[in-house]
Amino acid sequence: MPILWTPDIEGVTDAFSADHADASAILGPGEPCADRPDERVYLCGPCSSALDVAGYLAGQGCLDPWDSVLSTRQWAGRGQMRRTWISQPGNLFAAWRLPMPPSSWQNMLSVLVGWVMCRGLGELGVPVTLKWPNDILLHGRKIGGILIEERGDVLLAGIGLNIASCPEDADLRRDHACVAANLGGLLRGVSIFGLWLRLVNFGRLRYSTELSDSTPLEFSQLIEPVLAYLGALVRVSDNRSSVCGTYAGVSPDGGIVLLADGERRVLHSGSLRPEGWSEGQI
Repeated sequence: MPILWTPDIEGVTDAFSADHADASAILGPGEPCADRPDERVYLCGPCSSALDVAGYLAGQGCLDPWDSVLSTRQWAGRGQMRRTWISQPGNLFAAWRLPMPPSSWQNMLSVLVGWVMCRGLGELGVPVTLKWPNDILLHGRKIGGILIEERGDVLLAGIGLNIASCPEDADLRRDHACVAANLGGLLRGVSIFGLWLRLVNFGRLRYSTELSDSTPLEFSQLIEPVLAYLGALVRVSDNRSSVCGTYAGVSPDGGIVLLADGERRVLHSGSLRPEGWSEGQI
């Protein structure tokens, strides 16, 4: 059954148990005893980030592949490029330890985990898409994100989903690529803990299947139905350059493929947005 993560770890989080004041934010009636996943799920109260807790537990030999951490709140959540991830209570903040993939999949990990989460939410009736490389969108608005971290031989996926709330437009970066939203009543009756168990159970199967039964090239074609803006005119920008072109897919090494000025270009970093986007637009 899931493990209630209870010890104090200085500087990471306070002690947590089923009667913690924050427990009702992630647990439904009768949980966690009503559910028995094969893997360990550590539950914790306010912490710097679920990734920090997972990294500590892995270093202590207490977090095996497929085990995860689910936190009620974070005070130092982070997203892509070390940007702050606003972590309000009532949303999902998790860190999931994954098996190390073959080297040919290394640069595809963010897209692979994003696809797994999109498919898992789709199974629950939530029609989300993946904005390359690691954002989850609902009707063009950001409701979640993925952050991959490798700490030695430990591979962690940080996963955040806006369940009950989302940042106000004024709280977003000036260069934000799309406005935020939350799942609201789309998952009515499902606790955050219950949602996470479903995503983990589904995700383990899909992650393992793709790594064993397909190649990065085959996967790059498989994921096209969930790619946001595929076929549209988009712009990919970073601090050094900005490229506009038709979004043609994802390359086997995890890059975004653009058709620009009659050429096929593959970019491996940058922020993606539809061409013509301006602040305040979806």
